Amino acid sequence: MTQAWTMPEYSVRESKRARQVIIKISSSMGLEVVVPVRFSRSEIPAILWTKARWIEKTLAQTRPVKELKRPKSITFGLLDENWKAEYSPAQTQRVGLFEKAGNVLLLTGPVEDPVAVAETLNRWVQKRAKEVLVPWLGRLSSELSLPFSRVSVRRQRTKWGSCSAEKSISLNRNLLFLPLPLARYVLVHELCHGRRLDHSKKFWSLLETFEPNSRQTAAKVREAADSVPRWAQV
Repeated sequence: MTQAWTMPEYSVRESKRARQVIIKISSSMGLEVVVPVRFSRSEIPAILWTKARWIEKTLAQTRPVKELKRPKSITFGLLDENWKAEYSPAQTQRVGLFEKAGNVLLLTGPVEDPVAVAETLNRWVQKRAKEVLVPWLGRLSSELSLPFSRVSVRRQRTKWGSCSAEKSISLNRNLLFLPLPLARYVLVHELCHGRRLDHSKKFWSLLETFEPNSRQTAAKVREAADSVPRWAQV
């Protein structure tokens, strides 16, 4: 990053739980710096400078909230499910979500706020993803004899999944939006990292035994970000 980089506007939030400076970027908050209580704010610009390249790239990829629109329908490619979204405004503080017969989602409350709607929908996606991905990973692990230690499901901005040296696997909840073959590839890919924590020839050879044409599938997975709707990226 050259000296020409212009420091973007940012907000600062103190947190009693923070033990170090945390940099966050989101559609709703923009660039936010979370600091421990009584942290010297004069140190923040220097810290941001060390992350300048990442900040610039991530801000460019993060579209503003004004582009958010409430979805009319939600399609989970992995589950071959399509949900119709219905909205019923009400004088409540939070958006409520109810599953109705015929794959209908009823959202009530301040539903004119697209951010509030997105946050509620993402909590629902998180719940569905845990219900689907955790047992599925367990079945694949047993079927392929590729053990792991634990699994978590969360939103990840740039990765579909990851695996640590301790064989702890993290899966992106937005895998629900991918077609089943691509989502399966991601799970098997991370399980293989339990044996080889790299992308060497030996890793690809191992992966190929479970996922033929794995490199071609990997390319499709990289292009699959367009399968994730805008609201699910908040």
